[in-house]
Amino acid sequence: IFLLTVDPESRQPHKCTPTPRSRMTTRVVATTTQVYSDGEASATLNRSRRRIGHPRHRSRVMSEENSRAAELLRACDVLRQRVVVYAQQYKEVEGIERLERALSREREVAVNLLQGSLQTTPSRLQGLANNLSGLELELFVLEWAAPGVTHVRKRFASLKLVDDQKLAEVVEVDVVAQGGLLWIECKAEREVSPNIVLQCARLKRVASAPCNLRRFGKTPEVAVYITGILGEAEAVALEEAGIRVLRGNGGEIGPLPATTWLANLDISSLFALVSEVTSDGGVLSDAVHEWATLKPQYAACLHAEIESPLKLADKLKGYQLIAHPSVIERFTKIINTVGGPRERQRWVDDWCGRILETTPQGVLLAKQQPRCCNSGVGELSEEEEEEEKEEENTQVAVDSSSRAREERRRRVREMERISQPQLEAFELGEGAMARTFTANSRAVMLAEQQGVFLEAFVHRAVWLVGL
Repeated sequence: IFLLTVDPESRQPHKCTPTPRSRMTTRVVATTTQVYSDGEASATLNRSRRRIGHPRHRSRVMSEENSRAAELLRACDVLRQRVVVYAQQYKEVEGIERLERALSREREVAVNLLQGSLQTTPSRLQGLANNLSGLELELFVLEWAAPGVTHVRKRFASLKLVDDQKLAEVVEVDVVAQGGLLWIECKAEREVSPNIVLQCARLKRVASAPCNLRRFGKTPEVAVYITGILGEAEAVALEEAGIRVLRGNGGEIGPLPATTWLANLDISSLFALVSEVTSDGGVLSDAVHEWATLKPQYAACLHAEIESPLKLADKLKGYQLIAHPSVIERFTKIINTVGGPRERQRWVDDWCGRILETTPQGVLLAKQQPRCCNSGVGELSEEEEEEEKEEENTQVAVDSSSRAREERRRRVREMERISQPQLEAFELGEGAMARTFTANSRAVMLAEQQGVFLEAFVHRAVWLVGL
């Protein structure tokens, strides 16, 4: 290192010999204090120390960076504990493990920064802090939107044909709430990027794809949860696009979708209701255990019931039970052929009289109330005009609902690779807006692949024993 100094006597600059770093500070002070005041010399000394990386200054910076890394590591542990508690409370939510893996990756970065495996820099610390803020917001939205959350970091796709080629547009939704009817994008930025408009437009486009329609053909709503500043232009664009903006504590997310009061039973559910395997004390019967030795699927059925009783009857409490006539007809033939006396008696005594046989056309979901006419003659009063308008609106709603039901039935009838009897059961469920109880998980999956998202409760298959 060469220093260019000024000789105090001649006032001529001269070049010093190479100076070791340990002695350089002393020489700087010796030359500058003769020209500048003490305060200016001290400031010059401090600037020189920072410029040359003085050990004292460097150690202080390292201590601050390590403290910040330790603070971020503690934040990781707190978030992980909250995730564990949430997963235990809401076991039905899918994708929690993705959030856990993301937190584990950030924690590993914090540990490496503390141990020196990674160089601790302000940019790395800020990146880690930003990532944790995003994860914390996702967890907050999960807690705020519960119950009703179904997925975390769920990927959805829309398929479209372009020049006879199938193209997929894929998006990832941070939080899927309200039983799948609300997609929430989380933004923990101080200033929300203008790209949020395009991102939410993509989400809305994919949500409206036929393959992503939820229960009874409804399109999921798209919302964005922000913690920072949203530009005025972006706020207007989101509002015009029908994107809900959530802030602060989120306010009221709205009630969960009303659950249907109709339960549509297919033939597999009828088997589960009357089988000796699921009856009280059936799993303790020696005859049932002997039956289970005949086939591997029988053994698996009995083992599953012993491990976790199905209790399908409890799950049907509060529902009006319906079934397609073809389902009842097929079930009656099978139980009279292979069912045992106790199973046939259980059907007659407990279930046959409780199930309404009906077709989609026979289910009446809306009734138009008759209008009470005034016996007077002349123009309608204001109250009568209001009643007439309400009747017209009601009739429009009924007609719209009927068209929607017919469209859902048509989509079910056009599905492929599903047997006709199963299609009839699914068609009744969609037409009557009922929850379909079935053990045919493959058919439900095939329907979803073809863009029909059934409102279904899928349980395990149960066999008739013949006892």
